[in-house]
Amino acid sequence: MSKKFDKVFHKKFGQRVRFLRKERGMTQEQLSFEIDADNSYIANIENAHRDIPLSRIRMIAKALNVEPYELLKF
Repeated sequence: MSKKFDKVFHKKFGQRVRFLRKERGMTQEQLSFEIDADNSYIANIENAHRDIPLSRIRMIAKALNVEPYELLKF
């Protein structure tokens, strides 16, 4: 199975993460720290350069204090 992913979906997901992160006054670095990832991880998500496993979606949602489904409301 190929590692291709839906760029449109990932772009919308990244925009949603960015919106919620900024709404909470967090930097990419702060959010990365909260989910125990390297500094570029959130930038890669927000710019649709990375596929995201469900476990990370759950961690991001927890760090942003939202339910995981809130990250997919776009």
